[in-house]
Amino acid sequence: MADEPAGGTRRDASLWVVSAALLACVVVGLVVGTRAGAWALAGVMAACAVARALLPEPPPAAIGVRRRWLDVAVQGGLAILLAALATVLPD
Repeated sequence: MADEPAGGTRRDASLWVVSAALLACVVVGLVVGTRAGAWALAGVMAACAVARALLPEPPPAAIGVRRRWLDVAVQGGLAILLAALATVLPD
């Protein structure tokens, strides 16, 4: 892929970073508990929303699908909902 733009590597690397973060959330959920896993997933979603809001165009492939404001709103909303879920989950 010689004609791939310089940002292409960063875009592809984002898929691995987000996948590794989600795998870490699953491990936390299995080892520590469901509540901790939900909090970890909420943190990942919040970090994705912040990264999408602050990183320049073109967006990372794993977190940039739509317009910037819509991606940030959806990811931020999911982070809030997951945090709310984490607070009501039993220990």
